[in-house]
Amino acid sequence: MATTNEHKVALITGATSGIGEATAKLFAEDGYKVVLAARRLDKGLALAQSIQRNGGEALFVQTDVSKEEEVKHLVDKTIATYGRLDVAFNNAGTEGEMGSPTHEQTADAYHEMFNTNVAGVFFGMKYQIEAMLNNDGGSIINTASIFSKIGMPGMALYNASKHAVVG
Repeated sequence: MATTNEHKVALITGATSGIGEATAKLFAEDGYKVVLAARRLDKGLALAQSIQRNGGEALFVQTDVSKEEEVKHLVDKTIATYGRLDVAFNNAGTEGEMGSPTHEQTADAYHEMFNTNVAGVFFGMKYQIEAMLNNDGGSIINTASIFSKIGMPGMALYNASKHAVVG
């Protein structure tokens, strides 16, 4: 399929389910080469194969966005494979323990939530911007949530992490 996007590359984190998976398929249908990133190896490889069977080009890189070195590897692999990065969709996230009152949350739950939802976006942007500057720009999209605008009982950590993404 030849489109005006056939030489463009889109990277999607959290690509193995929900919004990330749907977005990856749409970019592929629009002619982008897609780089899929997520923690679940089996689902990531299956999605890449599905896109390829439908005539698209896809690469899966198993990535935990809470780990800076894995995000750097993801962007480096994208550049090594395709030579550029045009669009990045930082979509990976976790909801943590929904429904738990704030005073019952643990420091571990806090760190897991913020390392994925906030640091993961920061790490992505840090390396994506650098890559995009090498090809005269691009677009970065960060997923937040309606809960970045309103509070929800039992979701204090999630709400706070999504507020941070918007900020």
